[in-house]
Amino acid sequence: MNRARLLFGSVVLTLGALLFLDYLDVLDAGRVIGMWWPVVLIAAGALSLTANSAHWVMPVAIMGFGTLLLLRTTETVDTFELAGPLFLVLIGLLVIFGRGFTRRVGGSPDRLSNFNLFSGSELSSRSEHFEGGSIGALFGGTEIDLRNAKPAPGAELDVFVAFGGAEIKVPEGWQVVTHGMPIFGGFENVTTTEPIEEGAPTLDVNATVIFGGLEVKH
Repeated sequence: MNRARLLFGSVVLTLGALLFLDYLDVLDAGRVIGMWWPVVLIAAGALSLTANSAHWVMPVAIMGFGTLLLLRTTETVDTFELAGPLFLVLIGLLVIFGRGFTRRVGGSPDRLSNFNLFSGSELSSRSEHFEGGSIGALFGGTEIDLRNAKPAPGAELDVFVAFGGAEIKVPEGWQVVTHGMPIFGGFENVTTTEPIEEGAPTLDVNATVIFGGLEVKH
């Protein structure tokens, strides 16, 4: 499952449900949203961390900031007094463990999984049996270089971009099929201008672009 797609869809679905319940006088949507909206930041940071374990600083910072905001909006503690100690703890962990936190674990060399939140990344694959994967960008961007990879039969890349951008580079001779749903955004496949041989390697790109852009090129 594309993490960015899951997060964005869940937020929209929850917002719609709260407004509907408010219409039915079941609850006060404004009050509920005002108290619990920082949960979105915590969830976004957690999803980004699971996708990008080697780049943990930004996800952890977002989760920490969201937690402080949640404690404040729910009037649990005085977050201004708590922010300083937590910041020092984070810096101390970084100094002690250094790059030990950035070791990547798990994952498949034949699949890409990435979620950029308020950040950007550059990914590449040299897989001889590239199966695809999921790429997400919320208020960020990503560049994917597949020019040294070979797609497996049925290779599919699920791309979700909201308020950001993505760029996919493929070698000449690939058949790239792009489809999806642009909402106040768009995607462009500039590889289709060249004739493709029958039986050429094929990559299917399923894209959802909201207030952003996606480009597939050589």
